[in-house]
Amino acid sequence: MIALDEKHHSKGHKKASIVKLAVLLLTLLTLSLVFFKDKVSSEVATNNHLNGEKSFFDKALDLSNLEKDKCPLADPLTPTFENYDLSNIVGNETFIDLAAEKLSGAIKINTSIGDQPPAPKENIDYWASFLDFHEYLEQEFPLVHKKLNLEKVNEIGLLYKWEGTDPDLKPMLFMAHQDVVPVNEKTLDQWKYPAFSGYYDKEDQMIWGRGALDCKNLLIAELHTLEVLLEQGFVPKRTILLSFGFDEESSGVHGASSLSKHLLKTLGPDSLYSIIDEGAGFSKITDKFFIAYPILNEKGRVDVKITVDGHGGHSSNPPLSGHTNIGILAKVISLMEDTGFDNQYSEKNSLWQFLDCIAKYDEDLDPAFKEVILKRDVSSHYREKLLNILSSLMEFKDLIKTSQAFDIVSGGVKANALPEDAYAVVNHRIDFGSSVKKVLERDLAMARIIANTYDYGLALEGKVIIPETANGMIKVESFGDAVEPAPISPQNDVYEIFEKTIYNTFFNGVMKDNKDDITFAVSPNSVTMNTDTIYYWDLTRNIYRFQFLEFNPKVTKSLHSVNEVIDAKHHASTIGFLYDYILNVNEYHS
Repeated sequence: MIALDEKHHSKGHKKASIVKLAVLLLTLLTLSLVFFKDKVSSEVATNNHLNGEKSFFDKALDLSNLEKDKCPLADPLTPTFENYDLSNIVGNETFIDLAAEKLSGAIKINTSIGDQPPAPKENIDYWASFLDFHEYLEQEFPLVHKKLNLEKVNEIGLLYKWEGTDPDLKPMLFMAHQDVVPVNEKTLDQWKYPAFSGYYDKEDQMIWGRGALDCKNLLIAELHTLEVLLEQGFVPKRTILLSFGFDEESSGVHGASSLSKHLLKTLGPDSLYSIIDEGAGFSKITDKFFIAYPILNEKGRVDVKITVDGHGGHSSNPPLSGHTNIGILAKVISLMEDTGFDNQYSEKNSLWQFLDCIAKYDEDLDPAFKEVILKRDVSSHYREKLLNILSSLMEFKDLIKTSQAFDIVSGGVKANALPEDAYAVVNHRIDFGSSVKKVLERDLAMARIIANTYDYGLALEGKVIIPETANGMIKVESFGDAVEPAPISPQNDVYEIFEKTIYNTFFNGVMKDNKDDITFAVSPNSVTMNTDTIYYWDLTRNIYRFQFLEFNPKVTKSLHSVNEVIDAKHHASTIGFLYDYILNVNEYHS
């Protein structure tokens, strides 16, 4: 599980509590499972930010008052549908096996794609396995395909519509993507079971294979939920839509982009009640404290291409400055990497609400760290302390600033020929309080320093800033499609139904036989990555990136890697949550 089992005391206890929190965010971000235990404990134990002399103002602040209004809990919202039976889904062994077999079959169909797949209308053969996948869905969910309208968008995109009885109500939309990342052939012998076997181990109830966690599980869960509701005779007042893209792993330019445009054209802007797509789940912090953390916003992204154009020649006679165009490019790269972006405390970052919940309910959390979290809102001094601690942790650092990573570099064609040009591409994930424009301006400022130092011209997005010199020109331009940071979804009455449904599935489903003395909180959080929801912002403000899975290192370390796996019980719980949510919205918001 997420929480460490060992009970430490004094310094050991301090280490465990801080590391546990870092690991929790690690599972959220689905990054590497490397624990920086010694480093974290050192930060907390020796950092003078934490152990310095307290001021009178510090002593006057009562932590109990500061945490009083943080992270309020809510009561479960239980559907009253006459045929409602959550116990027939969550914890039901027969249903778990049935759901697992359906997911297993979906995994067996290899729908992996590369970085730049062709448009379906240009090369439908590339997408042949997706057509097989469509046939499988029709076979496994007969009622859905009999009762619902299915429209194919851009040949491969799937848009299901379950017409509600009240056309004045905004439809609710559920998303997932059909595609999966490829399997590296060099790793085939490292898989416990073949990557596309969809092997279901009934003994430990684990389903293995590419797409088990990202995200055929969610796609199958959404269809299975509707199949169950149809079997029970449910008739929705509010229209229900399913939208399944097919190239999310290559930015959704053919799938989600086409589907969202189609919905905007047919329904109009702000026409949806809510959207649920892939995202975070819930985690066990201690034996008595669990937390769910739906993602309410995402960082933005922009790739920036930096090109140095100059003069070539024979390598036996290099430039007088001693720097070729590749060398000048290297100067820009080095300056940018050495400078980096500043940490930011943005109110648009949902991370702070998440940390408040941890500080309030995790009894094992180091008191010094708890103090820093809770006092950040009343003291810029403590706010800076918190940023300093988070920035020292691999799992947290990119949630509090714009990141940069140089991923492509190119220049030169021959060992004895000076390169006429050289370029590099840097990927930025944009902080919640920043923008594409600000990132480009910062990169331009870095390039300007090198241009002035070595007498080069400078241009931004084709506009000349410094005229070209005898040495050449440095060009800064966005590369590919840029995405601004996502608008944060409001915590309004729509969110309240969503949140209380999570409480219901947890207490009356997952923990129904063991809920005494359990604290369960629901807190928004943020994420550094992007989902297909980037194309749907104009359709609703209520976007929740969440699937009812228990996130733990055993599962998340397999994401986009070998031995991708999901617990069949968790898969059934996802179906249970979707079942609860559709019924609750139908009853309480229709």
